[in-house]
Amino acid sequence: MSQPDTESRRADDLDSYHVIDCDCHYMESFTDVAEYMDEPWKTKFEGSNFDEKGAKQNLSSFFPFSTGDRQAHGKITREHSSYPDSPETPERIREGMSSIGVDETLLISHLILAGAGTTADDTRQSAFAKAYVEYMSEEVLDPDDGIYGLAPIPYADIDASLEILDHIEGSEAYAGACFVTAGATPPLGNRKYDPLYERCEDMGLPAVFHTGGAGLDEYVRGGYQEMLETHTLGFLESNMSQIVSLVVQGVPEKFPDLDVAFMESGVTYLPSLITRLDEEYLKRPEEAPLLEKEPGEYITDFYYGTQPLEVSADPEFLEKCVDMVGPEQLMYASDYPHWDYDRPTTVIDLPFLSEEEKRGILSENAAEVFGL
Repeated sequence: MSQPDTESRRADDLDSYHVIDCDCHYMESFTDVAEYMDEPWKTKFEGSNFDEKGAKQNLSSFFPFSTGDRQAHGKITREHSSYPDSPETPERIREGMSSIGVDETLLISHLILAGAGTTADDTRQSAFAKAYVEYMSEEVLDPDDGIYGLAPIPYADIDASLEILDHIEGSEAYAGACFVTAGATPPLGNRKYDPLYERCEDMGLPAVFHTGGAGLDEYVRGGYQEMLETHTLGFLESNMSQIVSLVVQGVPEKFPDLDVAFMESGVTYLPSLITRLDEEYLKRPEEAPLLEKEPGEYITDFYYGTQPLEVSADPEFLEKCVDMVGPEQLMYASDYPHWDYDRPTTVIDLPFLSEEEKRGILSENAAEVFGL
């Protein structure tokens, strides 16, 4: 079969599915967001010539952190993406959605991913998050066209986080609240964050925990040399640490109506985490007195974005992992426009999924969780 025929067949296959992307990164411009900032950050931004440096430098210019070479992105060229050299524009969102076959998308802030790694004792995270929410509302998000947002939550500042949640209450444009899992100190199961989960539960707003690039070279200890090492370990560790914290500290019991989702760690790590935590719990259940069932049962009540789906794994192993988590708990996520993003065909091509399960993962599960 010729290449054009193959591409046409794949396009026809995708056209038969409705697709909701639960993790698309909006590569926002610092310059655009600065227009919505309060002082003194607006002046600091506008006078710093950040716009001349490009999106990839800006990530660490405003949120300085220690990590490996984050500019060593993959060597695969992907179409319809300016990443990592220049910011995104609202006009290109629909082009990107169309290029990978997405009907509705949930945008998260790209730049806030580094926020949790900064140790500066100031309000930069809160200032940025508030301005980003306003900027996206005014210039980017369009629910009528299937373009929604996940509001960044600067959880180190509880008051500012509650202000953001109050601000987006009733907004159709925001479908969830986004907590970056890297760098959270104390971890996100700590009681200090309970007011945020209580507010999200009250609003019917899912809490989306997204792994991040903050401090990846400090996984276990500093000194890793390559992004291959830190990206393998850090992205898993960031999410695993928060899953364990949320479960052991009883967040699902305290807030039973709160939908929880974790993004950007794939799925194969979950069975080992479940079995490890269950084994430990059986030996010392008194240390998790709020739990009414084994930890693994809470973990499989959470939702998970599929990207990066480990399609190179042994098919039987991958099938077992999906079965343990439950296909009804998985939601398609692209991680677009990063070079290693997954197209919806990554899910469609899995031979062990039924048509019903594929449709659930590609859109129906997300539609229920996010009220789309």
